[in-house]
Amino acid sequence: MLSLLKDHLKVKKNYTFIRPIKTQANLFLTLLFLGSLSFGYAQFEKPKDSLWIKEGKVNVLLNQATFGEWLGGGTNNFNGIINLDYLVHRKHENWDWTTTLDASLGFAKTEASDFYKKTVDHLEINTVFIRLKTEPWGFSTSMNIKSQWIAGYAFSEGANGQEISTQTTAFLSPLYARAGVGVTYKKTRSFSFQVQPVTARLIYVGSRFTNDLMPGETYFGVEANKQSRWEFALSMSAQGQWPLLPNVILVNKINLISNYLEEFKNFDFDYTLGVDMKINNFMSAQFEIQLVYDDNALSKIQTRQVFGVSVGFSF
Repeated sequence: MLSLLKDHLKVKKNYTFIRPIKTQANLFLTLLFLGSLSFGYAQFEKPKDSLWIKEGKVNVLLNQATFGEWLGGGTNNFNGIINLDYLVHRKHENWDWTTTLDASLGFAKTEASDFYKKTVDHLEINTVFIRLKTEPWGFSTSMNIKSQWIAGYAFSEGANGQEISTQTTAFLSPLYARAGVGVTYKKTRSFSFQVQPVTARLIYVGSRFTNDLMPGETYFGVEANKQSRWEFALSMSAQGQWPLLPNVILVNKINLISNYLEEFKNFDFDYTLGVDMKINNFMSAQFEIQLVYDDNALSKIQTRQVFGVSVGFSF
């Protein structure tokens, strides 16, 4: 998988970044520590304006293993993930507006490696504005921005056996921005479905990743010596959550997009399935799996899976 990623991105230069990764990881550990303490100071207040609904959730997932003279073998390791979800919703007469923030960042460190390595890095803002015509159907417009917080690296072994990091992404590089108009089905806050036949999508990347590309090569679909790629597309998306058992909620989210101007029948998709199992007011078990297909980045399905027990609070 690593070799395929390198071949596809075709980043010609290798950089050894030990200090920057450690600096980012130290900042992350500080945020992780503050996040794990802050749940004790949660405040629960009723909204002053009944037209507004505001919901937020922060949780921290930790895992650590240490071995000392352990004959069975093992490697000392630590990993942690911090998640932030926030929702703002307002409904007044026939107008419905929802904005969500989905952010997460995680690192893993093993004794065998000098590097802190990302396990998850996600930043997404989504807003949908609906004019309900005949409920539950309505005309809608939406905007979506998706990227990552910090630089990403691919790791390999150098000629002398030293582990080498090759930078493959950066903060807001790539950045996906999408805006469209269409229709929405929304009967309850638990489920919504949007079809937007008129959608513009921008893919933005840093110039450092495209300056050395050869003619015909691309970086996340962006050609050599360019920083952006525009698409005119059809997009569809759905979000829903349903209770499976008491204190167990299933969450589904999918986004599909197809470029009218290039291989229209080829849909890129981003699908996330999550199960949130509440233990008490501050602890929960979480399972999440994400499937991504974007042939501008990699012509294979990318997968990510997380399972663990987290500490957090809602606000």
